[in-house]
Amino acid sequence: MKLIVAGYNIDAGLIRGLKAQNATPEAISAAYARISRSDKRVDALRKEALSAIEKARHSNENIIYEMGHASIAEHAVFNLDLIDVSRLLTESIQRSRLASFTEKSQRYVTFSKDYLIPKELSRRPALKQKYCELMDRLFAEYETSFHALNEYYRTHKPELKPRDRECLAKEDARYILALSTKTQMGITINARSLEQLLRRLANSSLKEAIELKELIIKQVKPICPSLIRHTDPDGYRGTVDLNKVGFSGFLQQELPWLAEIDLENKARLISAPQNADDQILGAITYGDSELSWQDNMEIIWRLPRLSKEQLWQQVFAGMKSWHKVPRAFEAADFEFELSMSESCWAQFKRHRQCTILKKSVYPGNFLIPEAIRMIGREEKWNSLIKESISLADLIPPCIKEVQNYMKLNGSICKIYVKMNFRELYHFVRLRSDEHAQWEIREVSNAICEIVKKYAPNASRMLCGKSCLK
Repeated sequence: MKLIVAGYNIDAGLIRGLKAQNATPEAISAAYARISRSDKRVDALRKEALSAIEKARHSNENIIYEMGHASIAEHAVFNLDLIDVSRLLTESIQRSRLASFTEKSQRYVTFSKDYLIPKELSRRPALKQKYCELMDRLFAEYETSFHALNEYYRTHKPELKPRDRECLAKEDARYILALSTKTQMGITINARSLEQLLRRLANSSLKEAIELKELIIKQVKPICPSLIRHTDPDGYRGTVDLNKVGFSGFLQQELPWLAEIDLENKARLISAPQNADDQILGAITYGDSELSWQDNMEIIWRLPRLSKEQLWQQVFAGMKSWHKVPRAFEAADFEFELSMSESCWAQFKRHRQCTILKKSVYPGNFLIPEAIRMIGREEKWNSLIKESISLADLIPPCIKEVQNYMKLNGSICKIYVKMNFRELYHFVRLRSDEHAQWEIREVSNAICEIVKKYAPNASRMLCGKSCLK
């Protein structure tokens, strides 16, 4: 056996110091593309690619775009600093499954008055002024609430360290901030996922999204032109317009009598496996069985309860908080409809391996943290919520997407999610932990309570990682 480190991420300043045309990830992609068709050693293939970059680029284009082997582009990886982007645009950016994101946290960082002013408002000075005035008032209330909460916790939770007390105050004060709030993030993404992100940005109706797309193309595409090509809108969106078939009545956001969302019921089960415990146990034993999938399942179904219990004890024996459950747990899917705030959604959306579909609900639905009521700021918050809704109503239909910048972190959205049991474990480990933010912990605990009813054996270790110490 031999291992060669073919490359790794280094700071762009060091790369620029090379002053060489060869400082491109295209050579690695081209070399790896040839592994399946050459008997040469992979390190020799890399040397060939480095000695002829243009030839390597032509090879990439032929293999990726002509032959359809797009996975070759995944060998080229970029680290991107993204600064002064709105919280709203992070919705589109962080949808990429095969990418890593670390974002400035409103839970740990105190945000100063820094928000995006949509370029769509540049020709509407009166509307722009009202927008800026509202944002200023929101940030002023954020600061007031933060200081009030900090003092409240200083009195009522004297055991907290100053940093922990401030973080507790920030995580509730942020619910009044709008999605226009600027943030920053670090992104690690391969060229294939980056090309898909660029198409998604190109299809957006927000000028901010188009600006980001152009910045990425300007700075990244010259580094690897053979790996990023299809970035312009081509008419495909994967959506439907029911108005064209005269059948759109049920698409109203909320019927009047459904305007108030039941925030106590954070998770509603849509579907669950008929017998999740046996389904997963059958999947675990399938690899060691000589039987077909169905025959193996029938054997598991007929096993005595005591035998199943002994098998489940083996499955979880020695499990620690950092262990993943076996991949066989992916054989059972659960579907839920969840209700949560935009603040909670900012955390939930990071679980991108699930199937997640988001929709907004009536804008009057808003989650005010209990702590805000305790410090006497609820009336002021309700006033600002009404202001944000009223201003959003003034946005002309031709730029209606700008309304989303005026949504607040406490605004309620609904989520459809399909999770396999393995992803459920990953989610609950993080989000039912004692250190998790209170709202997403409530969502996680609600999901956990439902799942345990349908799979008491498979979920016996389903809990926050703090419970496994």
